Amino acid sequence: MRSAILVFCLLLPQAIYAQFKKFEPGTYILDADRKTRHDAELKLKSSTQLVVREGRKQNLTLSPKDIYSFRIGPRRYRTARGFEVKKGLGREYVDEGFVQLLDSGQVLLMRYDYEINSPSHMGAGGMMSGGFSYAESVYLLRGATSYSAPVVIKGNGNAKEQELLKSTLTYYVAQRPDLAQLLQDGRIFIGNLQSFVHAINTGQPFN
Repeated sequence: MRSAILVFCLLLPQAIYAQFKKFEPGTYILDADRKTRHDAELKLKSSTQLVVREGRKQNLTLSPKDIYSFRIGPRRYRTARGFEVKKGLGREYVDEGFVQLLDSGQVLLMRYDYEINSPSHMGAGGMMSGGFSYAESVYLLRGATSYSAPVVIKGNGNAKEQELLKSTLTYYVAQRPDLAQLLQDGRIFIGNLQSFVHAINTGQPFN
């Protein structure tokens, strides 16, 4: 299990940087007009900025307050609010941000991708260090009909996180003894969480 988590963590930052760098065909729905779907080229510039390019019009930058949902290529996005993430040595409260929707149904599984900027500083011998950015990601779980803040899954795979997964998902597997046993045995972790949630949402076997 640890090797699977390691491979997953090594590949994920590359995917995060790729989605922040280029325009791709997509669609978006404004929060003020949820009945209309707009076709455009989209680029997710950051976790709070979506850049829209439509023909020869001037590029439009939208925030999570403007957007109900959008799709870039095969990837679906929506907004999530009211959760905390690690930011450097401290923590940051995310009032509202764009998240990738990985699976939906009874349970919403989302991923929040963001960048952390490391400020430059003077080190020993007068050498400058820092001044770079790196990618971070957390997973969010929330019941489809819940209005509470999503549960943050960091991907540590430790005992505390296993208990968090178990307490969050137990209700949704009450009628699925096969899934309940996997959860009870601690066999669900960040690398197979999407498949597990998909099994809950579709009624299909976990694989």
